[in-house]
Amino acid sequence: MPATTSSRMRVVTIPKWFGVVLVTLLIFRPLPASPQHPLPQVPAACPVERAVIVPAPVDMAEVLQDVYSLEDTHHIKLFSGSNPKLERALVALFDLTVPKSKLDQFYSLLFYLDRYASHPGTRITFEISAARRLLLSSKVFSDPAFPSQMTQIELTRTDRSQPRYQVSFERPEVRLPLNHGRGFGVVREGMCQHAKELVFYGGFEFSLRMNGETLDVFDFDGVDVYGNFGARGLVDIDVNYVSVKSVEFLKGTPLGLVRAKVSQREFEINQHSFWLRVITRFVTDKSLQAIDW
Repeated sequence: MPATTSSRMRVVTIPKWFGVVLVTLLIFRPLPASPQHPLPQVPAACPVERAVIVPAPVDMAEVLQDVYSLEDTHHIKLFSGSNPKLERALVALFDLTVPKSKLDQFYSLLFYLDRYASHPGTRITFEISAARRLLLSSKVFSDPAFPSQMTQIELTRTDRSQPRYQVSFERPEVRLPLNHGRGFGVVREGMCQHAKELVFYGGFEFSLRMNGETLDVFDFDGVDVYGNFGARGLVDIDVNYVSVKSVEFLKGTPLGLVRAKVSQREFEINQHSFWLRVITRFVTDKSLQAIDW
């Protein structure tokens, strides 16, 4: 998911004597990327942080056909007929003259499906073959084989302003390489910070809401970022698993404001000090990132 570009650490109610230690516990220390703050030279051993993935052109007629073909497992249509508001939103979403990421397209598509659906249910389990066809025709994944691993997509609509999706996979662990396998990396804190894969634990869940024109994806569950993170210096820290807590997609850009922290999986897989486990419970990293899959 992420490549890093700018960040600040936020610490919540931690004694002052932790300060020196916290400096060494940086998971992502993103770097500013702009004409005023160009990216530094990246050694050959560290992958570039710029995405090589770009949204692909789609056949809007095919996308709309697949949208209107969506139904639940009881064969009740998600849409009883055409919806002009939905169609305008999707045309704008897949307009490639406005910068965006495939990840933004994926989550925005799911948000619009809920917002404009005429289905009366508060919990909808999609007929999976129709859902897969839409994910393929909309080209929201760089790897077209990835949707075939999904076995169930469920939408919960008890709060219509914050729909929640649950996606299940055929295997207990599924990995999705980032940036066509190159990952995202940057040299910082004396080492190459390298995000390599998304790791899904049998499935994942997330909620959606729209803040003005900003799509906020939050309350993630069941997904981590795998890679090489940490620091070299006063204390050497190595971390492989990071949990993304939320992503705010910035309209008109391929960027997102990402909040993340060390995953509990990290402590199940790797040995760390007691203090690292304690401190990382209170440390959330906040970064503006170029993000995609």
